Amino acid sequence: MRMYPSFLPVVPGEPQSEDFDVVEVGDGRGFGLRVLRDFAAGEVLFRMNGVLRDYVTQYTLQVGPNAHLDDPHVAGKVLHCCEPNAMLDPQTRIYSAISDLRAGELVTMDYDTTEDRLYRAFECQCGAAGCRGYIAGRLVSAPMALTA
Repeated sequence: MRMYPSFLPVVPGEPQSEDFDVVEVGDGRGFGLRVLRDFAAGEVLFRMNGVLRDYVTQYTLQVGPNAHLDDPHVAGKVLHCCEPNAMLDPQTRIYSAISDLRAGELVTMDYDTTEDRLYRAFECQCGAAGCRGYIAGRLVSAPMALTA
């Protein structure tokens, strides 16, 4: 069954409810996208859908310069991790598994790989050995100093 609302056109490879669900994660992280079956490394997870915008929102993913695909339904629920298990190809809008995913795992990606700037930068608490600590987008490498 389709996970996207009926007002969005169907795209080939979009996520289906028998493969994924959106769950509340807790610890102030909001919602995440969980796999309901195993996926092998290199396997296509899904192709994202949404509304193209020329500005960033909390649920957009950058697909080009000043081009952001707004998907609060599925892809916008993929959580950040500095050592992710999935990646997004912004040109094809396809998420692929970087490592094997087992049923019940959350899909994660590294936001700095696609976003020039995030809607809201944050202190990362992903727990990965290589955690960078602060995530703001690839053009912003450290917290901005506040000036009076």
